[in-house]
Amino acid sequence: MTYKEWAEEYFESARNLKSQISELKEEMKAVTADKLAELTNRINIMTTMYYECMDTARLLARRKGEC
Repeated sequence: MTYKEWAEEYFESARNLKSQISELKEEMKAVTADKLAELTNRINIMTTMYYECMDTARLLARRKGEC
């Protein structure tokens, strides 16, 4: 596996997380107050994961060769 392929896997994971975050934000519009705190927490965790995936993907994309 090359660093480029590995980076693409991280970019794909980031895209999936972003999609899930968008879905949760839509879901937040129609939930009760007790469920709102849970969804907010999940979104915060997933947002952190998204940024970590993007940072890792960019780092790997700058490297060359096999890993």
